[in-house]
Amino acid sequence: MTEEFLKCKLGFLGNTEGSAYLSQGKSTVCVSVVGPFEPKASKCMYDRATVDVTFRRKTGSITVHDKMLEGIMQSTCEKALIVEQYPRTTIVVTVQEMQDRGNLLSTCLNASCMALMNSGIAMHHLFAAVSCAVTEKEEIIINPDESQINSSVSYFTLVFANAETRCLLTSHTIGEFSQKTYMDCMDKCYAASKEVFNFYKNVIKNSYIFN
Repeated sequence: MTEEFLKCKLGFLGNTEGSAYLSQGKSTVCVSVVGPFEPKASKCMYDRATVDVTFRRKTGSITVHDKMLEGIMQSTCEKALIVEQYPRTTIVVTVQEMQDRGNLLSTCLNASCMALMNSGIAMHHLFAAVSCAVTEKEEIIINPDESQINSSVSYFTLVFANAETRCLLTSHTIGEFSQKTYMDCMDKCYAASKEVFNFYKNVIKNSYIFN
């Protein structure tokens, strides 16, 4: 992945603890993080924070598919945050689609991780999402464009933690594939995730330099 493929701006929204504007290829999303703050009594958990992730489309109503993507984002963020450190509070993550030209889920997840990093909320680990498409000839394309996704026989979004050993956090798949194909995709996506983590590191380093 080149710097032209991934571009990010941190902390650009006011009245938030953290925010990230991420372009990944031709897809762009904006994520804000608010909290931890005291929630309504009905949402309060005495031993941990609740995490509320909301996904918003640029235009139109949220579909059933969008709600599924929202659930994947929420479970991934919950796994990453040290929610036990913030009992009786709520952390709200709002993901706003700006442009969808493929790989929207991985773009949303990577932007969410960067916004959480920017917020300073304690995390067990960072996470990086990588998407790939498998062609009819069983060629694996990392970060496929919109036409490659539409013509693929299967499509994967895999999320990894920045752990010492390979740790798969989330797996979202579409289409038919063999176990071997899945493992080959995991290997290639895991290698690509290291580049995403390096991108995170460079963005944080540069943000300190400019601040």
